[in-house]
Amino acid sequence: MKAQYIARKSMAFNILIVDDEEDIRSLVSGILNDHDYETDTAESYVTAIESIHKRRPNLVIVDVWLGENDRDGLRILDLIKKEYEYVPVIMMSGHGTIETAVSAIKHGAHDFIEKPFDSHRLITSVEKAIEVTKLQMENADLRIKAKYSGAILGESANSNQIRQTVERIGPLSGRCVIIGPYGSDKEIVAREIHRLSSRARSPFAVLNCRSLLEKKLETELFGMELMVSDNVQVKPGLLEKINGGTLFIDELASTSFDFQMRFLKTIKEEAFTRIGSHKKLKLNIRVIAGFPPDIEQIIKDGEFSNELFYRLNANTVKIVALCDRREDIPILLNHFMEQSARSHNTVPKRFSSEAKGILNTYHWPGDVMQLKNLVDWVLTNSISSQSDDLLITIDDLPREIMGAKTNGSGEIPFISSVSEMSIRDAREAFEREYLMEQLKRFTGNISQTAKFVGMERSALHRKLKALNITDSKLLRNEPAE
Repeated sequence: MKAQYIARKSMAFNILIVDDEEDIRSLVSGILNDHDYETDTAESYVTAIESIHKRRPNLVIVDVWLGENDRDGLRILDLIKKEYEYVPVIMMSGHGTIETAVSAIKHGAHDFIEKPFDSHRLITSVEKAIEVTKLQMENADLRIKAKYSGAILGESANSNQIRQTVERIGPLSGRCVIIGPYGSDKEIVAREIHRLSSRARSPFAVLNCRSLLEKKLETELFGMELMVSDNVQVKPGLLEKINGGTLFIDELASTSFDFQMRFLKTIKEEAFTRIGSHKKLKLNIRVIAGFPPDIEQIIKDGEFSNELFYRLNANTVKIVALCDRREDIPILLNHFMEQSARSHNTVPKRFSSEAKGILNTYHWPGDVMQLKNLVDWVLTNSISSQSDDLLITIDDLPREIMGAKTNGSGEIPFISSVSEMSIRDAREAFEREYLMEQLKRFTGNISQTAKFVGMERSALHRKLKALNITDSKLLRNEPAE
């Protein structure tokens, strides 16, 4: 997935100027500084790439020709368009031709400026690039929301099934249950069902039964009436506050049988009474209930009312564990990173290949919520360290994640084995181990593996051949492309 950059309002708009002539860098930087833009400079392809990775700029102005290589400017443009989709690039040249300008635009440049240029021409081009990019990002956000049906993210079969089910049952009026492991964020699905329903403009409330003591739970849900100095004091409960709307009641299986019976009676009669009262109040709400994956066994063990489950289960949404839909992890990582960066008013970071490899193979006992908390923890700790590096490496991951990959002696086998290698050999060793693990996961299915690792099928075939991964036991008999 291509990286996206969201500028912070509290931070100056940063522009990187890349030119091998110092006087040009100084001239352009001075013009932009006069218009309240913050600038960085680079004199070569290498220093430009280092600057881009270290501090992702909001815009790049780059000369087509840098030093002796007449393709370096276009190479920088190609890298930015590949890895940083929403960073606009303005190309410039002192000996430009129509052919050069057309080539730059075809490669994805926002504009082409010939040297010498006046300050008005430069500032106009910069302002237009900013405006166009802002619109592109807003449109991309709308497309993402449409594609992923609100906040239900992922490309796995289970995520697609959830979206289809939610789209089908959302407009219906019936009750439904959401079955999924602890931490799978069932609330997101419940909110989407509510959003698609005829009750969308009415209140939506969440009640987690496990987080409250039984007496507090009853008061919170049904409300209470108290006699104080011959006066009745009423404390409305959730049912009263959201009448006409939707209630998502999670962890209902953790409640006592008495509470279950009272809730069942409320559903059957479509009415309830406050604690301490005998007056029935009419109820018109849609109930969505959250249950763990083993709810059927819980019912068999007599710990939850079969009739209550039957009454609630008019429609079912099932969420499988995150470790069983690993193709969703990269999408969720990017989403939570962008979300956390906005929350902390900072720039999002990206995970290294090694870090993503470890996170992809971790078992995630706390499911999606654990992943979300991890991203927030990693970003917060990297901010507090005042590091300018925008790359999250394995050294930034918490110990409990790394501990899951150790060999018992506290060492990580793969990391220990490559510590004496050159960076090229280490990268190749990691790619070989990573791809072999993915092939095992998908039982040698090249198409599924290629989709998961983000490669074209033909490209994966070439990579496997280059890495000498030819084990017939590992690979299915699929023709190479």
